[in-house]
Amino acid sequence: MNLNEDQLNEIEQMAGLFFSPDDIAVNLELDEEDTELFIAAVATRNTKNDLAGAYLRGWLSAEITLRKAIQQSALNGSSPSQQMLLNYQRESRI
Repeated sequence: MNLNEDQLNEIEQMAGLFFSPDDIAVNLELDEEDTELFIAAVATRNTKNDLAGAYLRGWLSAEITLRKAIQQSALNGSSPSQQMLLNYQRESRI
């Protein structure tokens, strides 16, 4: 499956808005086999797959922006944001 740069950018944008791989596949009109490959590549975080790489970049970019906003809100005294930041910290401990 060969997608052009515009389609890969669209995947990044949609992932950045937290659309599911299924929804993105529908939007791109992928056939059943390509949809399954895309979803599996995302699930295994296979960045060698161009579509999955675009999806993961978009998702992580939006997640970074969101967490920065939560961090700033927490620093400004928002108790819910502080709790969310603490939850992120607990979840990411090795």
